[in-house]
Amino acid sequence: MGSISEDLDNNGPVSFTSRRLNKQEHLFTHRSALFYTPTENIPADYVGSGSLDITLPVVSPDYTDLREIPAYGSPRFWVDLIQRQTGKLRWHPIYPARVIFVRYACFRIRSDHLVGGIKGLLDALKVRTTGRRDGIYLYYFGAIVDDDDASVDVSWEQELVAHPKDARVRIQVLPKTANKMS
Repeated sequence: MGSISEDLDNNGPVSFTSRRLNKQEHLFTHRSALFYTPTENIPADYVGSGSLDITLPVVSPDYTDLREIPAYGSPRFWVDLIQRQTGKLRWHPIYPARVIFVRYACFRIRSDHLVGGIKGLLDALKVRTTGRRDGIYLYYFGAIVDDDDASVDVSWEQELVAHPKDARVRIQVLPKTANKMS
């Protein structure tokens, strides 16, 4: 039996069954093959729950960075970083949620550039999207149901750091009524 990554290569967009995923050795190493598979098919050990508080080792981009380096706008890029930080493939969504982004960098950027630069990262937190032309669902990390006003309250902050090596972005996903984590 080949890997789910090979199945994806050979067959295009594939939604894997939970039975197939339970048979896959080292499932976490094949996480990029799971963008077409709903969370309910993912083995429970790979799905996190509760509030989320992680720091990614990449600072969220400025508008120009986003325009010139398309990977920053890709939710799949951010999903991969989130998965690596949490050790989980998916998360049980918090609804309604409060999402707080804190951008740590050597300089502040304009707030409209901050909000635009975080769009791909915010999308990565969603359960799913219909962003494909063929209508096939893409399943992302899943910590929030959607990025509409009913589902999530989003805030952004910026903190200065002394050296570029300390640049990063912190993401907190909490129930909408919860206070910010320290």
